[in-house]
Amino acid sequence: MTARPNETLEEYVERFQYNLQRSPYASLPLPDNVLKTALIRGMKEQWIETLNIMGKGDIYQENFANIIDLCIRSSRGSTRIKPAEYDRFTRDNRTSTEGVTRVELGNLLENFKTDILGTLTTQLDIVQAKQKQAEAEQNLAIFCP
Repeated sequence: MTARPNETLEEYVERFQYNLQRSPYASLPLPDNVLKTALIRGMKEQWIETLNIMGKGDIYQENFANIIDLCIRSSRGSTRIKPAEYDRFTRDNRTSTEGVTRVELGNLLENFKTDILGTLTTQLDIVQAKQKQAEAEQNLAIFCP
């Protein structure tokens, strides 16, 4: 099952739940990860990105009930944008960080901070070594002009 072109996230979730109830698997206790994978696989990419932001990281880490709740809250909280406007907007504003989750972004920022601190420490060590060398040369200049 995949999302229809003009379908909202809430409509997609409702249709998913309706189809799930009508399926022959409705009487079987399906594992949470199977339901979650089936739901997310049919979503539009922009919905997944929004849910990642709302879910404070990777939406795949949430359980099925939380994903359903996030979908409904996201759909009800968003304004309706005409598909043509949205396509133009997304096409013009795509970045190389497309699909990056908050967790990945946090890790990237942590690595960046570590690199900066490492570079500053190295530069500080170099300055201190140069100062010691200059002091040693100044002390030797007294004896050997």
